[in-house]
Amino acid sequence: MLISELSKKLKITRRAIRYYEDIGIIKSKRMNNNYRYFDQSNIDKLKFLVRARHLGFSLEECKELIVLFKNDNRKSEHVRNIAKNKLIIITKQIDELSDLKASLEWLIKKCPGNNKPDCPIISELAKD
Repeated sequence: MLISELSKKLKITRRAIRYYEDIGIIKSKRMNNNYRYFDQSNIDKLKFLVRARHLGFSLEECKELIVLFKNDNRKSEHVRNIAKNKLIIITKQIDELSDLKASLEWLIKKCPGNNKPDCPIISELAKD
């Protein structure tokens, strides 16, 4: 499959596909006209990568998961541990975002939103 077809099929940019090739996740073959051609193995890796990225896995984690994906002797324990670690990170991020949300809600509630210059949002941001 040509890069333009692959880009449309997977809804990712050609630039992203070239980048994934540059960092060694996939490898294209070159046709006589020097166009990139991707075989089914590379298409499968890219599909896998796109799904993993949508779940929040980093490129490094994706590389590790793709190695496991290709390894029929993999241990599911290793895959599970990668997913569990990602869940811990995401849970922490959600907690941090919830705290930020609560802080912003409090500041917005305290700000009168009138024509006067006093504003607790500005005061809070200006603190040392």
